[in-house]
Amino acid sequence: MLQWFDDEPYAAIRLSVEDMLKQQVADSRLTTLRVLSEPQWLTGALPSDGDSSKAILVRSGVAFEFALTVESRGQSHQLSGVFTWVAVHLDKPGQHKHRVWIDLDGKLERFGSEGELKTRVYFE
Repeated sequence: MLQWFDDEPYAAIRLSVEDMLKQQVADSRLTTLRVLSEPQWLTGALPSDGDSSKAILVRSGVAFEFALTVESRGQSHQLSGVFTWVAVHLDKPGQHKHRVWIDLDGKLERFGSEGELKTRVYFE
């Protein structure tokens, strides 16, 4: 399902996490990234023209708990939380819009499919 977002989703996740860390501290280097939970998904679709048994995917989001190690300024830091990735306009090739969040110290109870993921997928 991650291929809905990117042809190489694992590399895209790692790159987006490292980019966010570098926005905070320029010399940050992500050394480990572990997924700690089953992912929670939400999707939105429209009925397919002419075939009521099919639907067209228009938006989707995934959230999972993670732990990572980042090195910066000669020190190693352990961080954990929830990573969220939302894609909209999936029905329009070349016009997809992606957004990611890292909620440090977050839990899926708050940021998963019954929480913020719902808001992020359906109101993005």
